[in-house]
Amino acid sequence: MSDRLKAWSLLLLLSLIWGSSFLLIKTGLYDAGGSPRLPADELGALRVAFATLFLSPLLFVSFKYLTKKTFVFLLISGICGNGLPAFLFAFAETRLNSSVVGMLNSLVPLFTILIGALFFQFKIKRQHIVGIAVATVGTFLIVREQISLIPIGEQSLLLPLLAVLSATLCYAISLNVIKYKLVEVKSTAITSLSFFMISPFAFLYLYRSDFVERVQHQTNVMEGIGAILLLALVGTAMAVLLFNQLIKISSPVFASSVTYFIPIVAMSIGFFIGENITPTQVVGMFVLIGGVLIVNRA
Repeated sequence: MSDRLKAWSLLLLLSLIWGSSFLLIKTGLYDAGGSPRLPADELGALRVAFATLFLSPLLFVSFKYLTKKTFVFLLISGICGNGLPAFLFAFAETRLNSSVVGMLNSLVPLFTILIGALFFQFKIKRQHIVGIAVATVGTFLIVREQISLIPIGEQSLLLPLLAVLSATLCYAISLNVIKYKLVEVKSTAITSLSFFMISPFAFLYLYRSDFVERVQHQTNVMEGIGAILLLALVGTAMAVLLFNQLIKISSPVFASSVTYFIPIVAMSIGFFIGENITPTQVVGMFVLIGGVLIVNRA
């Protein structure tokens, strides 16, 4: 199989995996009746912990890549590509529909270009600026419509929206670091080592939280843990391995193009489970994706 065909196959597979991951996060947070299962912070730590355990067999052949030269960049990849987004997306979904979070995830390619231009000598063209402007309009339509659905007097959506934006920015940082600073490191080593380096925080956080007591006494928590177990295995460990491989055989911008399809999958799932999705949000999503397409063509 050629690298081009393999890249597109990985792109579509990752779209399906990550497009459904937002529903798994919501399932980990709440049961079908809306009762809480896991707090967002414990969910994020559990996701990292599970993924680290799944990837641990790869560490034996990966430690040779952990050098003074790669240590900092692997740590950045771990924090920005895996650690912070696990917490930020979970927090965002305590207030936002999973479909809306999936739509806003399309901002990753735009942030990828901006980070590349600021820190990795990527040259921004006029077409990039046009695409960013179009995508900004799409983002505004999605966010404005989501805010309008919240009854007056309820908690502001500012922090959850900022959490999603911060998570997409983190992904963009990790994308550029992997492509430009970890060129000689295998994708399996990047994945396993980056999780290993941030795992002590996740395990310590779970140990110091009331997670064990919650498992013992909360009747609906095991279904949530099951959802996060699946998310960690397929949507985190396996998907990150595939994604890092995709970066290696393509480019950061092409790899981040997975976000063209993630919102479509997330929105479709959200529609079928009864989430409130308005026509304006659908239009906004396609405007946003259109802007990202313009950027990628440049």
